[in-house]
Amino acid sequence: MDLILYLLTINHKSKKMKKILLLFILAPLCLFSQSFEVMQIKVSDASMKNDYEKFEAMWANAHEEIHKKGNKVGWFFFKVISNSNNPDNQKADFDYVILNFYKDDDARKAGWGVEVNDAFIKKANYGKIKSSEVRRLLSLRPDKMKTEWKNYLVTGLDATVDTGGDPKIGNRVNYIGVKALNDDYENYEMKWFKNGHNQGILSGRRLAWYFNKVLSSSDSADKSITHAIFQRFNPNPPQAQQTEPTFEQEMMWKHGGASREFVENCTLELINFRSAMQ
Repeated sequence: MDLILYLLTINHKSKKMKKILLLFILAPLCLFSQSFEVMQIKVSDASMKNDYEKFEAMWANAHEEIHKKGNKVGWFFFKVISNSNNPDNQKADFDYVILNFYKDDDARKAGWGVEVNDAFIKKANYGKIKSSEVRRLLSLRPDKMKTEWKNYLVTGLDATVDTGGDPKIGNRVNYIGVKALNDDYENYEMKWFKNGHNQGILSGRRLAWYFNKVLSSSDSADKSITHAIFQRFNPNPPQAQQTEPTFEQEMMWKHGGASREFVENCTLELINFRSAMQ
């Protein structure tokens, strides 16, 4: 919130401009201020990955119709990619991630709010994908594509402003599945690490940071993961100014780091999405 107040004081004297800026800052945070679904998918047969991506592209058109008629407002489909700039940033036993957002928590609990069957999917894809291809993709059930799923329900605890703009195909996101090691962990993230993230946004190196808590997960999920972080960095960051850390900073980083373990850590690339929040 301190960063929001700071931004509102920079050369924005009119009430109209302040209102526009505030909406720009807060709108992206709305999606992450409620619970949402994180789905991790592993395709064990590499030869099926192309078909699986086509399968989700078909579903993308169905999600667009669900957003118009039902309770969902966002569907985002990412693939895990290699990151040569950070080889340690590759701790993931899955190939894809899907994020599902709803109008609110009541809408999520109520389900999609529309009956979705093969006829619905065929109608949603009419004129977009050939009918023969839709029929073929509908026949590719998860067992045929050899997919394994892990599902997490998470809720937003804190976030920076998001300066990354509207979602675009090719956007990259760093995902971290975290295991809290003590009761102080959340405070370290929200009261210490977030300060550094805010500085990163002001310097132009960082675009966004979202901190979430796991509420529940499927039997197949990693039960050690208690929190999920999603963050975006500037792909062309300005050169960072190196400064010597103070003793207090060193101690906070040391003890803050000791309060958590990164169980999963990977780079995701957005390859498809449908959103009613734009």
